Amino acid sequence: MKSSAILESNPNQNNNVTVVLEVLDLHTAKDITDVINILDELFPKLKSKDFDHQELTLIYDSNDYDDMSILNAISEIGFPVKILSSTAPQCKTTVNIQGMTCGACSASITEALEKTPGVYKASISLVTENGLIMHSPKLSPENIITIIEDCGFDAQIESSKTKQSSAPESSQDQSKRLNTTIGIIGMTCGACSASITNVLEKLPGVENVSVSLITEEASIVHDSTITTVQQLKEAIEDCGFTPTFNKSINLNQYQNTNDSNEEVTLKIVGVNHTTDLIGLRYNIEAYLRSISGVQKFELTLRGMNASSNIMPTQVGTLITEEDTIADVKSLVNELVFQYDSDSVGIRDIIDGLNTISDNIEFMVINSLDQSSATQLKLLSKVKDINYWKKIFIQSLLFGIPVLFLNHTKNWPIWKTTMIFPGLYLVSLLELILSTYIQFYLGSVFIKKFSSFLRKKFKGATMDVLVCISTMCSYIFSLTTIIVSVWNGQKNGPPPVLFDTLVMLISFVSFGKLLENKAKGATSTALSSLLSLTPSTCTIINDIPGYQKFIEDQQSLEKSEKSNSLSMQEFPTRVISIDLVQPNDIAIVLPGGKVPADGEIVFGETEIDESLITGEPLPVYKKLKDKVIGGSINGPHLIHIKVTHTGKKSQLQQIINLVKESQVNKAPVQKFSDYIAARFVPFVLLLAIFTFILWMIICFTIHQDKLPKIFQNETNGKFFVCLKLSISVIVVACPCALGLAAPTAVMVGTGVGAINGVLIKGAKVLEKITGVNIILFDKTGTLTTGEMSLVNFQPIMSKSSLTISDWWKLVGSVECHSEHPIGRALTKSAKTNLNLNFDDDHFDTTVNDINVLIGLGIQANVTLANNPQTQFNVYVGNDKLIESKFPNLLNNIDEKLLHSANTVSHVIIDGEYSGYIELTDALKSGSWEVVNYLKTQGYIVGMVTGDNRGAALKIAQEVGIPFDNVFYEVSPIHKDNVITDLHNRLGGNQSSSVNVAFIGDGINDAPALAKADIGMAISSGTDIAIESADIVLIGGRSNQTDLHGVVNALQISTATFNRIKINFLWAIIYNIFMLPFAMGCFLPLNIVLPPVAAGAAMMFSSLSVVFSSLLLKRWTPPKIETKETFIDDLEMGNNATGGDGDGFSLKNGTIEEFNNVKRKSAVNFSSLFAKMTTTRRNRRGGGGGGGRSNGNNNQSYELVSNRFS
Repeated sequence: MKSSAILESNPNQNNNVTVVLEVLDLHTAKDITDVINILDELFPKLKSKDFDHQELTLIYDSNDYDDMSILNAISEIGFPVKILSSTAPQCKTTVNIQGMTCGACSASITEALEKTPGVYKASISLVTENGLIMHSPKLSPENIITIIEDCGFDAQIESSKTKQSSAPESSQDQSKRLNTTIGIIGMTCGACSASITNVLEKLPGVENVSVSLITEEASIVHDSTITTVQQLKEAIEDCGFTPTFNKSINLNQYQNTNDSNEEVTLKIVGVNHTTDLIGLRYNIEAYLRSISGVQKFELTLRGMNASSNIMPTQVGTLITEEDTIADVKSLVNELVFQYDSDSVGIRDIIDGLNTISDNIEFMVINSLDQSSATQLKLLSKVKDINYWKKIFIQSLLFGIPVLFLNHTKNWPIWKTTMIFPGLYLVSLLELILSTYIQFYLGSVFIKKFSSFLRKKFKGATMDVLVCISTMCSYIFSLTTIIVSVWNGQKNGPPPVLFDTLVMLISFVSFGKLLENKAKGATSTALSSLLSLTPSTCTIINDIPGYQKFIEDQQSLEKSEKSNSLSMQEFPTRVISIDLVQPNDIAIVLPGGKVPADGEIVFGETEIDESLITGEPLPVYKKLKDKVIGGSINGPHLIHIKVTHTGKKSQLQQIINLVKESQVNKAPVQKFSDYIAARFVPFVLLLAIFTFILWMIICFTIHQDKLPKIFQNETNGKFFVCLKLSISVIVVACPCALGLAAPTAVMVGTGVGAINGVLIKGAKVLEKITGVNIILFDKTGTLTTGEMSLVNFQPIMSKSSLTISDWWKLVGSVECHSEHPIGRALTKSAKTNLNLNFDDDHFDTTVNDINVLIGLGIQANVTLANNPQTQFNVYVGNDKLIESKFPNLLNNIDEKLLHSANTVSHVIIDGEYSGYIELTDALKSGSWEVVNYLKTQGYIVGMVTGDNRGAALKIAQEVGIPFDNVFYEVSPIHKDNVITDLHNRLGGNQSSSVNVAFIGDGINDAPALAKADIGMAISSGTDIAIESADIVLIGGRSNQTDLHGVVNALQISTATFNRIKINFLWAIIYNIFMLPFAMGCFLPLNIVLPPVAAGAAMMFSSLSVVFSSLLLKRWTPPKIETKETFIDDLEMGNNATGGDGDGFSLKNGTIEEFNNVKRKSAVNFSSLFAKMTTTRRNRRGGGGGGGRSNGNNNQSYELVSNRFS
């Protein structure tokens, strides 16, 4: 029995979708007309159609059409089409792919996926064996798996989620559409799954079919009112297979994708033949419906028949058809539910479920601990290493006798021992052993070759080359044996190449074994992070009692009495890490792992955060300090209040970010995939050419003039030519090309994570090498952000207000601001009012709070000592007065306009009521980092919303030229500074201007998103800053977070340089070794036999992996301190700044910029784009210029004329 319910639904709504398509093979105006006609015929409700050469922009209502139906319609009339961009909902599916061995493997999968209608983007990582696919929700993850399996690889879904919610269908339609999973027994090959797929797809009401040979399951999306589950089973039975029903899911269960939603799978333990299944089901459903935070659930109980069906009547739409399915023995006792973690805790739900029955227990299946263990096994390549180890050992056990027999076949005993005339015992023994090696141990290569044939000679990989080589050897040997038997040969055993076959498979399997071990070493950083995931946690049960303890501790100001209280006085409970909830009080013993992100509420200690932040020394933590889950506690006991758990914890966000960065491909990797996909067919043609050429030479040149290898070979010239062609096939190594980028990216991003630099994607590694301008935010980035009070001057225009009242009004308004200035003003107000504790509050009532971005803050405030009067209070900068109160400009002291401090003005009830001056201390290391960047040739600038005096003061202290300082720029206009630099200094090639922006992530999101590279300095609690490309979470000893900027630049440059070295080596290897294999040096008696070619191919792949591992030796650069710099300058040993030191970001011209900018690295993405565009234009007849960008000539506007 299985039941499921949806406890929440979204209202139906109309959403416009804009999609930009690239339509290929458009040669004439008639082709464009044909496309428009089919759109008009099939999609009459399209709101807009705009053709610009090969780009087609469409606007439609998502309730009317979907992008897949449009793609299919255009494709069916003969025009290949792919999506360039779309505002429609997108699914993000992560899959694990088994069996990839080289770059050609990943390239063939990528090419197959990107050709599929509905796939927006596919990124396949050879190293992590993961794939990240962005696709239409109409294309199910099961379809993705099928496409990958059709390429000859095994794949499993790791996760799939929708990036944005789509407009749901009507409830009537939703109730009809089911996704049914059926187990199938008896499938043995791809033809089996294909036959089932064909039959199911022909059934009425079936929308989508995906049959997996590996998992032996079929996933069918169908209309249950047209085709029932029973009819699906009967159709499978008619194909000759045994179906077993697994589950059916109503598709509208997956509409809600809120970030606070968590899905948990529970195993129900204790259900047996004595259990009242009807009562158990009723109690579970009733309990889950009573909890407001539970949104939907799916209950499966094994052994419950149709008569036990209970239709709930309170909430939700249930799927009940499957309750009538007779085959329920295959079901498991399981409960899957989705809940809002902001509304209810997982432990509270499970504790409630466990009270339903004393004999029933609910246990988490998809736990973090289990997930981490599984990922560790995948990363360490345990399965692959064991597999290739087994193949290698067996190939040696069976291969060594083959080598012995082959090299002793001319012994008299073998030359005289025959089974019957022509069939020698030595040939038969070699054939038997080699057959086992070829078809059993080498089955993985044969599988890839079979896929290569099914796909009509597309998607060739290194495994295909190996299979062709060994199969040629096997067929040649078998043929000579058959000819020997046919002729009744009696003068000795026939010539065979079985030794070449077994040696190739032995060498290749040994190479795969070493390669996977090396690949496992490249992921040590991510493996270390995963190993930090704690498994259990000790929490305090008596929360009210503990809260009283904390209150007593605070009130007694840590007296001896409070310290005498110990944890034994409170009841505790040890729970799984999955059951930890926010606001839990967790006990962390000395030397134990911190179970979750939280805040210390008792004790003080030193925390080892080295594997998370890169700081090698323990960090001292005291009361109210933040701690990170997974870090290691030092010598003292602490209690923490949990703030973030599960996927919201900092450790899990770091893990997810690092994983995604290692899956996403750099543009340089796409370039290598492009080459690798075409390299294997080229090698096959080259091998055929080599064979034919040498055969022609042998028959046209006299025997005496041929190379000695032909003269000395007793088995004939054909034998030599065949071995030469096999050497060509074996020695070619697309693996080296395919591993060049992903192994370096994996090691580089891992090194970055260890050093507190989280790089979001491999694409960032390439982009950052082209950066030539670096802009810093001021507050919180170059400065500490902890501003202090310098001066204040209240102006009491209202006689009823005292200075205390004035501070209360200022403090009660600013305490609602998260800006560093707001926090500083709140702290100053509390200090002047003698409010010394964090829990102390202003004695006021605040209403109608309004944050004025870039200006200040406004609110209506009522004082407790004057409840009848409400004050309208504004606190802000100069621009606040200019925009809101221009009549008060004359009331401001002229010296404040030129103050080197940050000035905040106070306006009460429209009257100027004083000002407050704050100063901000320079962050340690700011001067050193800025000076280092300048000496490296970067043009450094600063963008701030502060006034001119404060901005120039900090610029002078850190060494930024005044002409590179943009002041009084509001947060929403900081991105305009970057746009202007692109337009003004880039001209027609804006890509030549690459701007990096470094901010603290609080109010810099627009600038971080607009910059070519956005670096966010994290506060240590929010890692997944969406707008940033790089997140800096800490520094090593004697370094600040600003040193992370230098580390990020250096690590990225080192990684990209390593990629280029790997590519250079892979290309040189193939260019150098192929002529040897082809026999170009045979006149010099230099030959490369197939066995040596296999060894060379293995060495090539391993050398690339070990080259990438050298990145682990990277160390942070030594940055010269200010004191050392001054000493060297006085001694005349120091040069001036970089070339860009005299360049003005405000007034510089394109010509001046081109003279001083840093030289960027090779842009592989542009090279790849040019190659593919040229190829497409040749095929499609060109297309002329693209659509112009109407924003290129737009200049940005700033609120203040003091910008420049």
